[in-house]
Amino acid sequence: MAALLRRRPTMLKIIQQFTWRDVLFSIKTFVAAMLALFLAFHLNLSQPSWALTTVYIVSQPLAGMVLAKSIFRVLGTLIGAIMSLVFVALFSNAPELFCLVLALWIGAGTFVSIYLRDVPQAYTGMLAGYSAAIIGLPAALAPATAFDFAVARCLEIILGIACAALMHHVVFPRRAGDALRKALATTLPTMAQWVSDALRGQEGETKGLADRRQIISSILALGSLRIFAALDTPAIRVIDSAIRQFQGKLLSLLALLVAVYDRFAILQRDQPAAAEKLRPLLERVVTHVTETANAATPEQSQRETDLEVSLAADIKSHLPPAHALRSDPQSFLTRSILLRLNDVVAMWQEIVWIRTHIAANIRLPGDGAAPSFQPYRDAMFALIGGAISTVTVLIASAFWIQTAWPNGPAAVTFAGVMCAIMGARDDPAAAALTFLKVSVVGAIIAAFYLFVLLPPLSTFPALVVALAPFYLICGIFLTAPTAIPFIIPAIFIGGGLMSVSNQMSYDFAAFLNNFFGYMAGIGIGALALALLRPLGSGWIVQRLMRGTRADLARVANRQIPETRTNFESRMFDRINALLMRLDPRIADQRAAMQGGLASLRIGLNILALKRNRLLLPTQAARAVDRALTALANCFDKAARQGQMPSPLSLLAAARKNVLAQPENDLLTQTAEALYGIETTLRQHIGFFGLPEQRSPLVASTGTVEA
Repeated sequence: MAALLRRRPTMLKIIQQFTWRDVLFSIKTFVAAMLALFLAFHLNLSQPSWALTTVYIVSQPLAGMVLAKSIFRVLGTLIGAIMSLVFVALFSNAPELFCLVLALWIGAGTFVSIYLRDVPQAYTGMLAGYSAAIIGLPAALAPATAFDFAVARCLEIILGIACAALMHHVVFPRRAGDALRKALATTLPTMAQWVSDALRGQEGETKGLADRRQIISSILALGSLRIFAALDTPAIRVIDSAIRQFQGKLLSLLALLVAVYDRFAILQRDQPAAAEKLRPLLERVVTHVTETANAATPEQSQRETDLEVSLAADIKSHLPPAHALRSDPQSFLTRSILLRLNDVVAMWQEIVWIRTHIAANIRLPGDGAAPSFQPYRDAMFALIGGAISTVTVLIASAFWIQTAWPNGPAAVTFAGVMCAIMGARDDPAAAALTFLKVSVVGAIIAAFYLFVLLPPLSTFPALVVALAPFYLICGIFLTAPTAIPFIIPAIFIGGGLMSVSNQMSYDFAAFLNNFFGYMAGIGIGALALALLRPLGSGWIVQRLMRGTRADLARVANRQIPETRTNFESRMFDRINALLMRLDPRIADQRAAMQGGLASLRIGLNILALKRNRLLLPTQAARAVDRALTALANCFDKAARQGQMPSPLSLLAAARKNVLAQPENDLLTQTAEALYGIETTLRQHIGFFGLPEQRSPLVASTGTVEA
């Protein structure tokens, strides 16, 4: 599948988007960096430039983000320093063994960072890995001073972290708590607008998928903002549980809306007359959602309106009776739409009620536990990234040992750094090549400073004035996410090669050796990533699709059903990753997006079957068990092979068996779940790898999805 090519905004467009807040951020970051540099000079640390560079690495637009990154960077640095001392103590006299354990350690750190993905703790794994190289390799060359060297590096890094955290938290802070409150305030109106557009059919297939992608991303982003807000806005902790409840309900509402939207589209296609009969109900749901979205108090949110009462009665009156499902399977579709509409109304009321508590900054009544969200994890992808890091460091180490190059340790270090920070990218080789190119620019800037601007200077104020243009410009561009891949290498390499310290060295030969050491390491890392992981975002998309099928197999195979919240959060996280890499304007990518969303509905129906089967009559329970076993086996094969045998006949047989039992609500719900899985699979045979076929059910009832 072709990767979606995204056009990079021009530098002019990035500059036009800057605001006074971005300028203020740059000034604060520069002041923090100069404070760290001054203190490092005053403490006579050997490499004050590390403190300066660290300020720029941890600085983020929001104070809570700075604190989170600072905490986990300190933790990762300390772990890396301790392990480097252990390696030096054990293997300093055996360079081959030292490089082997260091490579394995960096690989383990890369594995942790890729496995944990975008949670703040992932930063600890990455830092623990390559900090051991930054500290351990120079220390291994002088074991007698290893402890002093490790302490100095830790002090320089912690000093930079402390100055950055202090500046961004105290001086005109931009708090994550404020950003979270703003996001919470806009989420409900955005969702209400999407409800209106979706239920009224005012968006096409392409726009609908694009809107879903944006909404899913926005809802999932609330989780990260909540974590950062708890660090810089203590008042947020009071409503932490309410925010988690709000996020969980939004995901459930989104699942319901997607189901209604897709099912009504199919009803319009296959039964236009039946769809027109339901349209007035959809309009009234839209009206109800719009009118209640701005409730200001919990009492207002729970006040039952006349529209709500009449709407519930009309939905109930339009429901096809349960006995009609035996003779007319098409009734499942209409019944499912109406039941989901009823759920949408109830869920919306709960969400508005929770939002009023959040707006008033008061806890939710009762002792209900906040939902636990489970992001998806890809252990195999993380293992591949860790293995590539290990192999790359070993290659760089072999080059160093064989050539006895004095700057070989720098090459080994940067080879490990490249694999650690690029391993999780869709196209790590391209990202590493960009890093290499920008590093050359950073080296040119460093050379200009080192051999033109800095030699005449003799006072700290003069040094500050000289450094200001470069670092202030870099600081402004750090506020633009699209510019960060081009700015960080310039800061990292430029600052490292300038190596500002109390005893400056203006040796051009030493500068060139350091430059070649950096470039060799970055080049080895880029080459290794290109050779060992040549696959781009298309491969990532395939892994996400296979992971979705494997998740459905696990859900169907579990003896104890997991909670709906856990499944929804994990599935939406994977769907978000899938949708962000696909373009709804391209047919095969649009089909993959639809298949990912369809997987959510299949999983929810499987959970319903798992809950119901314990209460079913023996014969019906056995039929459901056979269907679940078939689904588990089929999804497992689809995950491993990309193709699956058809479970449709077993699903149809189980549905007929359930409907043959004496009529009750539980049996009807079970039959609806079986029918929903069956028809969703028929609708997305390409995504799930089903063989092409046309069964009697399709011929007689049309292709429907419930």
